[in-house]
Amino acid sequence: MKIPGRTFVYSMLFIMTAINYLDRVNLSVAAKSIAGELGLTPVELGWIFSGFLWSYIVVLIPAGYLADRFGARRLAPGAVAFWSLATAATSIVTGIVGLMIARICLGTGEAAAWPVGTKTVRAWAPRSEYGLAISSISLGQSFGVGFGALFVGWLVTIWGWRASFIVTGAIGIAWALVWIATVRDPKEAAWLNEEERAHILKTRDDSTPAQGSTGYANLLKSPTLWALTLAQGCLVYAYYMLLSWLPNYLQTQRGIAIFGSGLYTAIIYGTAVIGAIVLARVTDKIFTPEALKAGARKKAVIASFVPAMLMAATPWLEQTWAVVLALTIAVTFLANAISLNTVLCNDLVRNPGNASKANAIFTSGANVVGITAPIVTGYIVSSSNAFDAAFTFTGAMLVLGAIILLAFVRGGIGEAAGERVSTAPAAKPA
Repeated sequence: MKIPGRTFVYSMLFIMTAINYLDRVNLSVAAKSIAGELGLTPVELGWIFSGFLWSYIVVLIPAGYLADRFGARRLAPGAVAFWSLATAATSIVTGIVGLMIARICLGTGEAAAWPVGTKTVRAWAPRSEYGLAISSISLGQSFGVGFGALFVGWLVTIWGWRASFIVTGAIGIAWALVWIATVRDPKEAAWLNEEERAHILKTRDDSTPAQGSTGYANLLKSPTLWALTLAQGCLVYAYYMLLSWLPNYLQTQRGIAIFGSGLYTAIIYGTAVIGAIVLARVTDKIFTPEALKAGARKKAVIASFVPAMLMAATPWLEQTWAVVLALTIAVTFLANAISLNTVLCNDLVRNPGNASKANAIFTSGANVVGITAPIVTGYIVSSSNAFDAAFTFTGAMLVLGAIILLAFVRGGIGEAAGERVSTAPAAKPA
């Protein structure tokens, strides 16, 4: 079977997001060692875990504008190089202030990842592959966390936590160099064969606005965009709770060593990558392009919320294998819900020229909710000396997200006043 050339671009987006989350999870895996050396409390760790999200949220909106204005070719490598240098610089911090500054710089660079990713998908992916292409960005999260937990756990065990930040920072610099050398618009990519180039240009969404793009103020008037954003916020809350605290939970409450906690985290998130890619591809195949554009993917997102709620049962499972199984199922469907809800947002954007701006609002708003997860969990753990209530609260957030998505997602984003698009799904004929 001939592998399409655009698969390389999807793979680069996957790796970019994997590096993004590798550089987030390295602190989580090394947290116990860092806290011991720098004398940090659970509450202080919670604030540091959330530190990169402060600048991430602030910079997301400008990053969406820059992606629309200058394109992904120039913005992507600059952003990745910047956050990779911030990651490497973490190795020289001597206290909580330096650690917080490094994490804020990390978030500043990482804010460009989603806008340039969706911009690249608009340029390279036929409409029928949107689920696969955007999921390749989203599911890099799970791979980055899974691989990062295992890899960083090994680095910390062998060389110490400072060396782990130097190595992970170097990986991002290498990616930026490869992107600069290879990735362009399909019209300009010399390595792309002419048949595939013609197919992409014919079937992709034109990235040039047909009637001029909508401003942020008008996009913010969309009830559908607000509902998608709040539902995504509940999903991101659960994801960031696990991203920040799962290795620490396994080490402290379950008594598992650093490398062992990294291994279990890798199993949980590695399985999620495979499962969620399969689920995303299934939704691309079940519904027609017209149904997807009308919002049919919403049902697949809601269906993924339910098994994700299984994570709330984690503290009451006695055996380690049961914890790993429950979290593997939960994270698989959590990752699937996050990626499919992102694709749903993209499905419902009516003007391609608004794609990056709408996605920036969507991602920024979701992270405003998600930023509270590391902090709230830190306070809960500090006050109760256990994670039980933190997992229960996270399950309640997922229930709320499913209700918001079911009740309030109606019509498209940026459609004309009074225009409504039916959200009733139409299945492909057998």
